[in-house]
Amino acid sequence: MGPPRKRGKQGIMGPMGPQGPKGEKGDMGPPGMPGPKGEPGEPISVPTLAVSPAKMTVNESGTASFQCSATGNPEPAVEWSKLNSQLAVSGGNLRLWNVTRNDSGLYQCSATNILGKTREVVQLVVNGRCLHLPMT
Repeated sequence: MGPPRKRGKQGIMGPMGPQGPKGEKGDMGPPGMPGPKGEPGEPISVPTLAVSPAKMTVNESGTASFQCSATGNPEPAVEWSKLNSQLAVSGGNLRLWNVTRNDSGLYQCSATNILGKTREVVQLVVNGRCLHLPMT
């Protein structure tokens, strides 16, 4: 076998073909729903939340109450939900009457407007009833 030889020259590119026809624009779609208006003179802003308390312990058959206040422009919608559950309540106050151990867990307050969504999580601990056994 002989020694390697030099490579040949690169070929020349041929002329470009004719340009195809331009596509046509489609019809304009229907207008969307108008968004909510912000308060006049106020800058628009994402929601912010304040929840109270962050953790609550109550005895079984007692009442648990959490507050959630939201600010933002436009005014955000506020909702409470229990994590890993189907429970959902609109508004900033969550009140649970006659609680049982099943009510223990994490609850989330969320505030939503057109600019975003914010969430805060609180914890509810329910102490079970103490059984008093007669002393013998």
